[in-house]
Amino acid sequence: MTNLWHLLGGVQISDVGGKRYLFKFFHELDIDRVIMGTPWIFNIHLLVFHRLKEEEDPMEVPLVSSAFWIQVHDLPS
Repeated sequence: MTNLWHLLGGVQISDVGGKRYLFKFFHELDIDRVIMGTPWIFNIHLLVFHRLKEEEDPMEVPLVSSAFWIQVHDLPS
């Protein structure tokens, strides 16, 4: 994934358990690019990102939704 993102400052990825990973970005533009560029898929799994606040526990953040744009053709009127 990091090769696709073309990061300016790099990223550190840590397994925090419970099928959750903590991505620590080292450049503000990288964070914005990755979060705004969703949805991201890795090995047929949807990556759901949340920008943590300083006091947030990554295990307590509800990761239950992700925004998608879809295009549908030929809908009956």
